Amino acid sequence: MSEIHDLTQKIIEFRDRRDWKQFHNPKDCAISLALEASEVLEHFQWKNGDELQRYVESDKSRKKAEHQ
Repeated sequence: MSEIHDLTQKIIEFRDRRDWKQFHNPKDCAISLALEASEVLEHFQWKNGDELQRYVESDKSRKKAEHQ
C-alpha cells in the first residue's frame, strides 16, 4: 500500500472512532475550514511588514500560531 493510502486509512479510523462521519459533508467541511483558517489569521491581523517579521521569528509567537 502507498503512504497516502495508509495515512488516509488512519484519518478515517480517527474520524470513525469519534463518530464524525455525520459532519463530513461539503457544507460542514467548508465551515470548519473557514473557522480554522480565521483562527490562524488572527495572529497576523493588524501587523505591518517589520512587526510581522518579528512575530514569525519569535519562538513564543510561532509556537502560539502553530498550536492553533
